[in-house]
Amino acid sequence: MGSTPAKRIRPLFGLGLLCVLLFLLATLIHTLDGLIGLYERARAVSPLLPWVLNLTLGLFLLASVMTVAWWLLPSRRGRRTEKKVNEASVIARMRSQQTSGIDVSRALSELDELESRRHAGRVFIALFGETSTGKSSVVQALIPDSKPDTGATTGTTRHCQRYQWILPSGEQLIVVDAPGFSHDDEDTHLATQEAIRAHLVVYLCDSDLSRSEWTQIERLIGFGKPLVIALNKADQFGEDETDAIRQQIAERFHRSQRPTVVGISAGGTERVTRIGRDGSEQETTRPRNPRIQPLRAAIERNLLRDPDSLTSLRDAAVFQLTDTRLDDAERSHQRRQSEQIIATHTRAAVVGALAALSPGSDLVIQGAIGARLVRSLCQLHDVRVRELEIETVLKNAGSTSRKSSALVLAVAGNALKAFPGIGTVTGGLAHAVAYGLLFDAFGHALADSLRRSGALRPDDINATLEQVLDDDLAVSARRVARLALRGRSRTDPE
Repeated sequence: MGSTPAKRIRPLFGLGLLCVLLFLLATLIHTLDGLIGLYERARAVSPLLPWVLNLTLGLFLLASVMTVAWWLLPSRRGRRTEKKVNEASVIARMRSQQTSGIDVSRALSELDELESRRHAGRVFIALFGETSTGKSSVVQALIPDSKPDTGATTGTTRHCQRYQWILPSGEQLIVVDAPGFSHDDEDTHLATQEAIRAHLVVYLCDSDLSRSEWTQIERLIGFGKPLVIALNKADQFGEDETDAIRQQIAERFHRSQRPTVVGISAGGTERVTRIGRDGSEQETTRPRNPRIQPLRAAIERNLLRDPDSLTSLRDAAVFQLTDTRLDDAERSHQRRQSEQIIATHTRAAVVGALAALSPGSDLVIQGAIGARLVRSLCQLHDVRVRELEIETVLKNAGSTSRKSSALVLAVAGNALKAFPGIGTVTGGLAHAVAYGLLFDAFGHALADSLRRSGALRPDDINATLEQVLDDDLAVSARRVARLALRGRSRTDPE
């Protein structure tokens, strides 16, 4: 049997490794010989020069070791510069975005809401919990005979119930009953925002926490403000069982972030069996006395602990929320600008294909338009790009487009058939629509890649382009076909 390729290569690899080691050894010997000669010549000139050489060499080695360590240590390599968000930075960023034409109305309304709550001078308590945990009953037990003041929550069309609560000390509080956590993402999003705007958060549950409730509470803990977990319907458990659940919940958190956990009962009704004088039994209901004092005491303790800190934590969380809204506004503006850039270059590609003598479906044929598209989107996403990188991206996109040209041409032909009165679809017109489809797909793949990675990565762009071309192109084809028909009426009037 003949030797395998691996067996033939192994001796050559060993010989090459031996040559490298011998070269390194010779280099080391030569370097040491040079240093010895240098020290001898320095000693002949002056007894102090060898010490100067020692000091210089030591500083060089120390600087080299520190540089390598700085780059290799994980704490340095993986650390990201954290953005400091405060009122001044948020306002400055908002003004800058306004100057750039970005819609900052949602961020501005958030600051207006904060200013309104500051002026009112009241403490806001957000009451949360999943649906059917008895939030309304808890509010009625906590604030008897209270009537809700329903108002639209900032930035949404939904509503929260607000209740005024006056403590024995005379301090006025506002309890906000937010929508219950459920499968409705909008309700969950609204409830989370109310937690950010509040001074204190009360999370209501009716048993040991589920996985989704743990996830919600961990997010609330991340806001840095006081959190009280109220175990409702605690009268359904024994005293020992309630204490075990409370302890189990509290011990899941680090001591510095551990919330207050209390067991309460919001009242309601309970079924009882009445036995008559004749021994007959009758099922009936009766009111259950609420046990809400542990929650009331926990809230008052948290409010009295450090009032100024509560306000500072609330303001810091709102500034972070406002900054997030500015991020969303910037991304939305960027997406709109991307769509305009892609549409402009797609139209140019369609018109160019109609004007060409020999139209085709290869993206590289119209390299000038493709290069302008890459430069424009990179400039929008603040990504520096070199001409060589543009050529690589277009080359990869051209290869992918050639593989999908038959599919794109078929979709283009079907799209043109949807427009009555155009007669027989010429090859040039179908190719023009194909050009437009390829540019439209390439532009969206490029924009998605730049938005995700913040860099021009040809492999990622090509992979995204393949995915876009595999998706349903019918919607884009109808739009591009309209461009082709308008372009044809200008370039080839009949």
